Amino acid sequence: MIKKITLILLTIILGIFTLNVWFANTVDNSENNTNTRVDNSEKTTLRLSDDIGKMADRIWEMADKIGVMADRILKMADKILKTQEIQSKNLQITQNNILKTLDMINKSIDANNKLLASLISSNNAVVNCMCKAK
Repeated sequence: MIKKITLILLTIILGIFTLNVWFANTVDNSENNTNTRVDNSEKTTLRLSDDIGKMADRIWEMADKIGVMADRILKMADKILKTQEIQSKNLQITQNNILKTLDMINKSIDANNKLLASLISSNNAVVNCMCKAK
């Protein structure tokens, strides 16, 4: 992509240079004036070419920095996925433990209810016996 942009810019520069030379040659001036214009257009073209080279270098530097940032983002994404996998397993274990605890509590309540029912039944039998004895 950058090579294409650089080639396009260089083509534009060459076109500008050619246009400047043509203009300098078609103007009806003295030889010195024409030479001065050509020299000036050459200098301008060379400065512009230098600026384009500097811009291309900066674009490459930015592309390198973007590549480094992309690598860092990818590494962080991998770490996030690993963390999610671990947390998913931890959540599943926690849910299973909560269900087992609730099941034990439920069984304990059932056992307590049976014990209370048995005690109430026994006390009723004792009370009934006492009432009949009077």
